[in-house]
Amino acid sequence: MPRYLVNSAILESGQNPKTCAEGAAKMLSHGKIKDIEAKACYCCTGENRVAFLIDGPSQDAVLEIVQEQLDIPVASIMEAEEVMQPQEAS
Repeated sequence: MPRYLVNSAILESGQNPKTCAEGAAKMLSHGKIKDIEAKACYCCTGENRVAFLIDGPSQDAVLEIVQEQLDIPVASIMEAEEVMQPQEAS
């Protein structure tokens, strides 16, 4: 399943980024929303934003869940691929 990097727009005044990220992680974990799972959630209190790594069937499906069900404004979403650092020889 593809993985997406989702960056929020600036959250509404009074909305705590850490609380927002924690709440979204709970909603997106362990199959609570079919075919969508959060792999990592991050918050930036100084910028009043959150970011997520989410596995989902499509960019549109992930965008709909984040905006509609989680009520988080999305600034950008893109498919992402993890690149592993090479191991140093011992």
